[in-house]
Amino acid sequence: MESISPYSQFIRFVNTYSIWVALGSFSTYLFFCKIFSSSPNYIIALGLALGVWFIYTLDHLLDGIQLKDGAVTIRHRVHFNHRMHIKRLLIVVALILMALGYWVPAGYYSFIALLAALTLFHFVINYLVPQRVKRLLFLKEVFIAFVVSIGLATSATMGDGMTNASENTIPFWILLFINLGNIILFSYFDREADHRSKTLSIAGLYSDKTLKRIIYLCLLVSISLGIWDVFNEKIALRSFSIFLLMQITLLVIALFSEKFKTNDLYRFWGDLIYVYPLFALPFL
Repeated sequence: MESISPYSQFIRFVNTYSIWVALGSFSTYLFFCKIFSSSPNYIIALGLALGVWFIYTLDHLLDGIQLKDGAVTIRHRVHFNHRMHIKRLLIVVALILMALGYWVPAGYYSFIALLAALTLFHFVINYLVPQRVKRLLFLKEVFIAFVVSIGLATSATMGDGMTNASENTIPFWILLFINLGNIILFSYFDREADHRSKTLSIAGLYSDKTLKRIIYLCLLVSISLGIWDVFNEKIALRSFSIFLLMQITLLVIALFSEKFKTNDLYRFWGDLIYVYPLFALPFL
């Protein structure tokens, strides 16, 4: 049996169990609170981290159960093989989220209901609607990027002391195009696995060359919006530098795709970009 290095084991563990996704949701929310001069609510931050982890894990679990022995990716195989443990863990996280709801300010209720409705819509479309219909009516990458951006950025505009969000919505769009480029980048790398498991993604509709062009366009739009905001003194240069580091990381992954395909490094670094703000927060 081929031995796996501790480094590879760490990458596999982080990717399989969406560790960066949870930590990144927490730190990106706090980052946007800084951008919008909003007082962070750490119950909301924790709820976002657990909620996003819950959605990702449930999605992987349902995919694994649906694919069974036909699962191609490691995360789907692991979630299927350990489905009973994953289900118990999901129940525990769901109970924690319900308990956290006791401390959530009432002003967030309608926002949380909106996110829950959009998430439910995603699961209904993804698992109950036939493939031929989804090809015509639903592009999941765009929808997911939009919902994630709402969850991480818009939630930061609801805190006390917020002064900047109402007059500057561009940071939301910067994040949206980063998210969209990142999700399409994942679909680019997952093309073969999605094809083998008969999973619909944007990679099944466009060639590799077209996907790369869309990714580069998303990053170009995101960078351009950031530069515009800096020149108009709507966002601090230090905050823009975090966005720029995210964008450069995705650009490097896209340019050196063969290197990042190995050991699923694309997913490790693609999810890690949302953790960058955590290291920069003390300096913002």
